[in-house]
Amino acid sequence: MSSLQKMTTNLCQVLRLHEYRNSNMPGLEKLGAIDIYYLEAIYQLKDPTIGTISKLLGQSTPNTNYHIKKLLELGLIQKRLDDVDHRVTHLSVTDKYHEALESNSEFWKLLQNRLEETVSVRDMAVFQRILRQLVEVLSEETTLNDF
Repeated sequence: MSSLQKMTTNLCQVLRLHEYRNSNMPGLEKLGAIDIYYLEAIYQLKDPTIGTISKLLGQSTPNTNYHIKKLLELGLIQKRLDDVDHRVTHLSVTDKYHEALESNSEFWKLLQNRLEETVSVRDMAVFQRILRQLVEVLSEETTLNDF
């Protein structure tokens, strides 16, 4: 395992554990790991179709529909018919999901303050730039793979 892979994996796992333990999202306890993957994929892909999500997560359409129904019932996502092809359904997260993300803002403020106290201004700027670029590269890779 490369050092980048190890560091990124550790960061993702620590953040996911923190968010799961400290989330104020009602109904989160009803979600399984795959439900969280669906929710995160819908959020990151910004208006994907059901087929896109199925392919991305390697799930059958019936299985995808089961998880989407669960997220719809909890009010975390919504469906919208495509403007051109009414057979295609797009998915997006709701304000309820955005509010759940914001409910953890105190943690992020404390973390940012702590980093700013221990890391130089220059290093902090470099860190933020690299994180932004990492997200852009990973987002491009996801899009390029044409799920």
